Amino acid sequence: MRYAAPLACVCALAWSAPAAAQAGPAAPDWAFGAPAGEVAVVAACTASLATYLLPQRRSAWGAASSEERNETLGLASDITGAAAGTLLQLGSGYALEGSYLAGAGVPHPFSRALRTSLIELEAAALSTGLSSMIKRLSGRCRPRSWRTDRCGDTDLDFDAFPSGHTTPVAAIAGVRLNLALRTTGDAAPRLGALALAEAATVVTMALRIGAGAHSWQDVGAGMILGHVTGFALAAIHPIQPTRTRFAAGALPQEPGAEPAIVTWSWAF
Repeated sequence: MRYAAPLACVCALAWSAPAAAQAGPAAPDWAFGAPAGEVAVVAACTASLATYLLPQRRSAWGAASSEERNETLGLASDITGAAAGTLLQLGSGYALEGSYLAGAGVPHPFSRALRTSLIELEAAALSTGLSSMIKRLSGRCRPRSWRTDRCGDTDLDFDAFPSGHTTPVAAIAGVRLNLALRTTGDAAPRLGALALAEAATVVTMALRIGAGAHSWQDVGAGMILGHVTGFALAAIHPIQPTRTRFAAGALPQEPGAEPAIVTWSWAF
């Protein structure tokens, strides 16, 4: 199991690598190259959220240490991660993806960028569903609820592993990492989007630890789970050769224009 995450990344990269050699902007196609594939992926990602209905297990797995609750850092983590952080990342990523496609000459770039945003939303939903399932099964105590040899009295005291705030923003970072590796042309907008998602992930991890909500193992697991989920979901979306407003090579001449011809005659 310790090699599962690296193996998944290698397999996903191997799947997506041939697409990077295709000509044209690196715009992702539908899942598995068909709209029906996208419908199936959306359904699966949405269905994963049903794991919230599972009963919470209360295990004897204690926190790494006992910590006090910090409401201020907790509120800050609600902005950088979880639902609010995910929405902020989706908005900034949409703007930067549209900028990338516009610079590459893709017609209607910001409409086309919605497809990339859909992949990021799928990754956030699926990683959240998987995180919730692991929470329910693991039943680890939160640091702010841990007192030497016992945990608190509510289900919320036992849902520490992995960090649900960290996982969705890390999943968006995983999507952007995959697309950055397959980007052709000016990669600056996509690298900027990746940097934003990675920064949000790291900041959220630190804030959740500081708030007393998670141990370092919890946020680390959320970061890995999110990255692997997002990278794999992006990899099943092949790159589609996209028609641009202009093609490489010489620009066409204006209608009716004739090249100038210069001749020399020895007749006087």
